[in-house]
Amino acid sequence: MIKNQEEFDTLKRKAIDGDSESQCMVADVYADDTNAIHDVNEAVFWYEKAAEQGHTKAQCLIGTSYFQGIGVSQDLEKAEKWLIKSAQGGNSEGQYTLGGFYFMKPDIVKAKYWLEKAAEQSHDEAIAMLPNIQFLHDI
Repeated sequence: MIKNQEEFDTLKRKAIDGDSESQCMVADVYADDTNAIHDVNEAVFWYEKAAEQGHTKAQCLIGTSYFQGIGVSQDLEKAEKWLIKSAQGGNSEGQYTLGGFYFMKPDIVKAKYWLEKAAEQSHDEAIAMLPNIQFLHDI
């Protein structure tokens, strides 16, 4: 990923200038608990910046943060909002996570729909989960 401080500083300048890909990458660095600069709050800040610009990976990750209460207070409405944006944007991880979100609600019809969308993109966990939903809920 990031090899040195100079490379990170360059990336962060791009993030500050509004580049959503750089914002998501900066968030990834802060989210990595093996980094000396690990900071969940900074990760959430940068994921949300990128998500607001339509970055589907960041939308999934900020949605997951709100779903699990990581770096923010748990907020299921915000979680659903961001996961829907990610899923509708075609992000297979967002589709899978939204399917899991609806499975926990439970709204099995929506869960199956989004898991199928993720499976269509060869998302391994979604593919593995679908037969269980179909078996358990006969849909």
